[in-house]
Amino acid sequence: MKMLLSFFLLLFFSVAAVEAKEGDKKAQLMMEMKTMLDAMEEIQSGGLYSCGDCMKSGVKKLQKALVVLESEDVKEILPKDQEYAYKFAQKTARMLQLYSDDLVASIDANRMDDALEDYTQLLKQCTSCHIRIRNW
Repeated sequence: MKMLLSFFLLLFFSVAAVEAKEGDKKAQLMMEMKTMLDAMEEIQSGGLYSCGDCMKSGVKKLQKALVVLESEDVKEILPKDQEYAYKFAQKTARMLQLYSDDLVASIDANRMDDALEDYTQLLKQCTSCHIRIRNW
């Protein structure tokens, strides 16, 4: 009887540990999404105040967080019933990288209008992904 009880306790704690680890991974991914939102706000604020360095700082933050969209871990927060979701997230990450690189190049060339257009393209990529994958 004690052996059976010990077995069930061991099984329970093993399952609980696995569930906690998966919950931590999902929480970490959601924090990365929050970081991307903060980066977009920083880019927008920098653009409104013509602060190229502020915009570049936001781009660095965004690009650092983009790694999560390209990893297998992102599947934890994507809908299971949408087969295209992972490939779409990867494509979105590539486009975000492209537009953010172009934004920095525009700032370096002192073309703030182009940099703000690049910001608009970044925002469109974000909303496109959220609309399609999250069914908003």
